[in-house]
Amino acid sequence: MAEQVKNIIEVLTKPPFNKNFNIISFDNLEPLQLLQVLNDVFAYIDPANKMDLREELPEDMAHRMLKFLSVLKYVPECSVQEFQTGIITGEKSVVYQTLAWILPNLETHKTRAYLGRYLMKVEVPEEILQDDEVDKIYQEYLELLEEFKTVHKASDKLKNNRYTAADIKKDIHQMEQEQEQLVKTIERKKVRVDSLSNTGELLTAARSLRREQERQSNILEQRHSMKAAIQAAENKYQRLMNQLKEIKAASQNMSVEKLMVKLDDEHKSSQYLVEDKLPKEVAARKKSCNDLQKVLLEPAMTEEDIDELLEKAQELQLDLNELHQKRMSKSDNADEKLVMFRKQAMMISRKKDALAEELKECTNEWTEAENELAKTKRGK
Repeated sequence: MAEQVKNIIEVLTKPPFNKNFNIISFDNLEPLQLLQVLNDVFAYIDPANKMDLREELPEDMAHRMLKFLSVLKYVPECSVQEFQTGIITGEKSVVYQTLAWILPNLETHKTRAYLGRYLMKVEVPEEILQDDEVDKIYQEYLELLEEFKTVHKASDKLKNNRYTAADIKKDIHQMEQEQEQLVKTIERKKVRVDSLSNTGELLTAARSLRREQERQSNILEQRHSMKAAIQAAENKYQRLMNQLKEIKAASQNMSVEKLMVKLDDEHKSSQYLVEDKLPKEVAARKKSCNDLQKVLLEPAMTEEDIDELLEKAQELQLDLNELHQKRMSKSDNADEKLVMFRKQAMMISRKKDALAEELKECTNEWTEAENELAKTKRGK
């Protein structure tokens, strides 16, 4: 904490803030004074935040600051509720953490705040968008947002360009000189050509020569591509023939009993995929689709709704962790062996699923190889 405060004061005592703070005076600030310092930093990033907090209601101040921090993509280290309460009351730990995050990257935050002012989308409820006129205006608004992004990127690119105006003028002057030299050269060549008696025939022959040279170049490229394709096909054919030889050799050295065992294993693997693994995957996909469908049918959520859901999720996670700890303590006291067996069963189940997935991939590769071999034989 002391090191954090020291870094904050080091930035605040320099331009553009020029605050007259030391560790003792900064630590003795009242909550409202501390929040005013934070607001002054916000005002430097975005002048719209410039105001005296004594003239603003605490609820309005908290809402404005939280909205501005969300534009800057700030994620507090504590819970959302604790952070909101800390901003309203001017809690030192909350304000210090916020300042420590903002101050090292002021210019980046200025750019983000500038962009956020124009790129924060206006959320329009679905029932209002049913109106054709409203929907048309909203689509134009989205197109303007994309146009703004493009123009801003181009502007940044020009600002970061290393060439100065003097360099550009120098390049233009040099290109103008080269243009004059080329014009003079063309005029000299033209005079020489006009003095010839068979100018038309020579131009026709030159055009024909250029066309033939371009055609020759295209033919050479096609020839090179065809050679590469033939070589790739021959390599593939050789690889498939080697695989076929290995398969035939393995089948010749296999007895009837081994073949039956192999077929039985393949049957069990296929049965597991059909009766156990694939139904689970289908059920999981259906559940995911149903959940997504429910989310689509629900009305659009505001920031307050999202914050409330996040808060509930954190509370439920804490409750779940407590229940899990209680359950683990009971399991340790009641039957440690049962817990161990359950873990082993879960590990075996995961290994089984992984092997089934690997088997499925190998089967697909085998089928593709057989199809390619059949196509190669038909081609020959």
